[in-house]
Amino acid sequence: MQLEQLTQYTEYLLNLALKKCGNIYDAEDLTQETLLAAISYISKGNEISNIKTWLCSVMNRRFNDILREKYNHPVLHIGEDFDIADDTNFIDNLEQKAEYEEIRKLVAYQAQTYRDVLVRHYLKGQSIEIISKALGLPEGTVKSRLYLGRKSVKEGFEKMEKYNEQSYAPINLNISYSGSGGINGEPYSLVYNDVLAQNILWSSYEKPVTIEEISLGLGVPTAYVEPIVEKMVYGELMAKTGTRYYTDFIIYTVNDMKKYIADQVKFVKTYFDILWHPIEEAISTLTAAFSPKHWTLDSQNSLELYTAFNCLDYGTYKSISETFNTHQIFKDRPNGGRWIAFGHLFKNGYNIKDDIESQKYLYSGERFVKLEKLSNNDSVEMHVYGIEGFPCCQYDRSPDYSFIPNNTVIDEAFSRLLYIIYNDINPESAGLNPEYIKAVPWLTKCKVLRKEKDKVRVNIPVLSQNEGDMLLELLHKAQNKIAFSLREPLSKFLKGKKKELPAHLKSVPLQKQYLYSYNAIVLATIREAISRGRIYGEKYDEEYQVPCPMIFIIDH
Repeated sequence: MQLEQLTQYTEYLLNLALKKCGNIYDAEDLTQETLLAAISYISKGNEISNIKTWLCSVMNRRFNDILREKYNHPVLHIGEDFDIADDTNFIDNLEQKAEYEEIRKLVAYQAQTYRDVLVRHYLKGQSIEIISKALGLPEGTVKSRLYLGRKSVKEGFEKMEKYNEQSYAPINLNISYSGSGGINGEPYSLVYNDVLAQNILWSSYEKPVTIEEISLGLGVPTAYVEPIVEKMVYGELMAKTGTRYYTDFIIYTVNDMKKYIADQVKFVKTYFDILWHPIEEAISTLTAAFSPKHWTLDSQNSLELYTAFNCLDYGTYKSISETFNTHQIFKDRPNGGRWIAFGHLFKNGYNIKDDIESQKYLYSGERFVKLEKLSNNDSVEMHVYGIEGFPCCQYDRSPDYSFIPNNTVIDEAFSRLLYIIYNDINPESAGLNPEYIKAVPWLTKCKVLRKEKDKVRVNIPVLSQNEGDMLLELLHKAQNKIAFSLREPLSKFLKGKKKELPAHLKSVPLQKQYLYSYNAIVLATIREAISRGRIYGEKYDEEYQVPCPMIFIIDH
């Protein structure tokens, strides 16, 4: 009964702690510790005659302990009447905790050779035999590495601090965004291949923290952390409040991404007709209007897939925006960007491609690039969707060449390349970077290009400006039909599916909070259409190269 009574004092204790601590974060910690002390004491069969007075006494004593710790005065443990550290195994627990902290400190500074065996043995409880088999090492080698690791920590132990899990098992944080990136590939480039930057962002997500707290948690000196934090604040992936910093965008875990996939697939099966009918109408009109003899089957399929992705992507987005009467605001960012970032958190070693069910419904939103004043004063537009959900080659991700992590730069170069090939122009005379010519074999494999009588041809639909305008008008009508038809069923479907944010994070639009509550609908609908024979989809899930959902518009 007394345990139930504790809840009525939570708000009172938090207000009292806030007066003592001066900030909400320390106050929450102090309140939690006070309540834990009470729970521990009552759970052992003890009775508290005056709960409010007892709780206030515990809080005062714990706050005084915090001050002593802060100013290096001796900490006075307050004994059985109030402290949670009074069980009979307290000394043993302290020894275990000290050993655990020792191992954590050790692995933060060890090379991977030793870190692998230490984490497995001491933190995951694996035996020498299991580690030996998992890493393909002799048992003697495993024992030797454990011995050298223990020796290393004993030699440097006095200089080490307490670190969190990220110090020895760093996470990977991928950055995605809606809108247009900066000239240097922001925001993606701010964290590209930078494990420290990624872990700083994650350690600052749940609540604002000081640079010292980041440094201590990650086991990295502040001299290395400060410039990265400054870069993140300037690049607007982080924000500052007083002396504390926090990550200023939503971060999704793998579980967040997977949580509602089955529900979305079921939703699509129920409402398939209202999702697909406007797309089918648009495809029928386009097929009748755009059927030039030089188009290949791949070109026709590219147009159909682009139409399906576009109508579903924008249709569901419009429905969400209209349902909640809210729109995403793309404010100006440094270096010319206008974007809204969101992150995907993966534990070290996790690969989304190994998670077949999650991978099946991934796609990248539309990318668009326009170039003007090319040869003969022509202008071109390229529109494209990424189709990660199908096991195929992606045109902008070749293992044979690499560019800076900036999709805008890549898309502009590829647009020039497509224009040059379509018009049979000499690449050197057009001023194209010769490095991009290396992309031709890969683009051919991706079905963006094709070989025909020893010549390279464009293999995606090429439209005139008038045809492009007609296409975009048809797409717009189909999007609106889908958005209108989905309003009621989608609003019911989304109830209770919003991802909650840390209390301090105010900049995230609703569309991003609901992102993985509806994101799988697009590819789930396309897959359902394929299974019903309503759109071409031969062996798309069997390592067959899918035609790229891409269109190319040339205005002569």
